[in-house]
Parts: sequence; structure tokens; C-alpha cells
Amino acid sequence: MKNTLKEKLQHHQQPIGTFFELGSPNAAEALGHTGLDFIIIDNEHGPFEAESTLSFVRGAELGGVCPLARVREVSRPAVLKLLDIGVKGLIVPNIHTIEQVTELVSYAKFAPIGNRGFCPTRKDAWGYAYPATESVAENMAVCNAETLLIPQCETIGCLEQIEAITALDGVDGIFIGPFDLSISMGIPGQFEHPDFQAALQRILNACHQNGKFCISFTVQPDAVAAGFLQGFDAMAYGLDAAVLVQAYRTLIAQVRAQQ
Repeated sequence: MKNTLKEKLQHHQQPIGTFFELGSPNAAEALGHTGLDFIIIDNEHGPFEAESTLSFVRGAELGGVCPLARVREVSRPAVLKLLDIGVKGLIVPNIHTIEQVTELVSYAKFAPIGNRGFCPTRKDAWGYAYPATESVAENMAVCNAETLLIPQCETIGCLEQIEAITALDGVDGIFIGPFDLSISMGIPGQFEHPDFQAALQRILNACHQNGKFCISFTVQPDAVAAGFLQGFDAMAYGLDAAVLVQAYRTLIAQVRAQQ
């Protein structure tokens, strides 16, 4: 269950991803042929549940792009089902306290890090992905290492505890939600505001000082390269549906201009 996104992060390859909202296995597979490194199947704002997410994971794997998922909430079923169907990492929204993250680690990581329930599932070919001689403990260790747990920093509460959160064993990195974070700070959408820029730097510093990676999100193409220059380890750009709409709008405008 090799995690290609983790490998690219470890080799500082500056991976780029997008949020998956189109909701089709074919769309997930097609995104794998674009050069994207990962997709985030959106179980929070998207209309998806674990069963449909499973088909998108298969499509992504066929296309060769790493499938992550954003969970709908911090709860055992929401976390466990997505991991068992084979997503390679979880983005977890609406984090306010370190206690929430501690609870999250207990659901998402096997012992001795957490208390994730063990069952052979699709993630390990129902137990047949490993040699018969491999122990359950070895299986659990592989899952812990290759499945990314990524809380989302998008609230004042999370920001104020970011140093402690990133120091927790079991947290692999942080995903910044700039829209909700700016709203939580009382400066909605003011991404160049000094306070917002200071918050970004604080999150980056906390991640890197604790040996964790940091991913940010933007809807501006130019901001992807700028994010890497700022120090982010990976960038998520837009929503696939919005990119599709914009691509066709640009195409249609070009065609009409030639008529």
C-alpha cells in the first residue's frame, strides 16, 4: 500500500492536487492523466459517502493519482470507513481543539499510536496483500506509516494550538483552509492582510519545527508557485468542477472571438 504522495513529499517534489467534486469514477481516472499528484475526495462539502468514495478511489488508482479524502466530521465511522476502503490520507476539517486531534489519532492510527479497529478490508486486499508469514503488528505498522492523517487548520482554536497539534504523534501534516481561517480571524478573504500572512507563517513554522509537512489551498493559478516559494510542501488548487467550467468558458470565448 505504497503512498505516492508521501514519497513525493519526502523527496521535496512539491506535489499539486485538487478537490474532487465531479463525482464520477471516470472523472477520477481522467484526473490521473493530467499531471496532478493527488485528489481530495470531498466528503465534507461534496455529496459523497464511503460507498461512492470507494468507486472514486478505484478510478484514481487506475489513473495513477493518489486518492485522499476529506472526512465529514471527527467521528469513528467517518474516519474508519474511508481508511478501510483504501484512501491514502484523510483531510479533517473543523478542528478547534487539541482534544479533537487526539481523538482523531485514536480513530485513524493503529496501536501503539492510536486505537484504530483492525479488520482485513479492501485496503489490504482483504488480508491477501501481505505474505502469510507477516504478522498483524507488521500490517498495522505499514498502515500507520503509509496512511496520512492531516488535520485542517481553518479556525482560531486550531491556529492558537498549532504548535501542540503538530507535535502530536500520529499527525502527519496540516492542511490550511484559507477561506475559513480568514473568516475565523474576522478578515474574510483578505489573504494579503498582515495578520493572515503571520498566521500562515506560524502554521508553516510549527509544521516544519515538528517534522511535519504543510499543504495550502488556493483558487488562483499564480498562487500555486507562490505557495511553494513561501515554503509549503504541497499545494491544492481549486475544485475540479470549477476548473472544468473555467476551461470551457475560456475555450468558448476564444472560439467566439474568431467568428
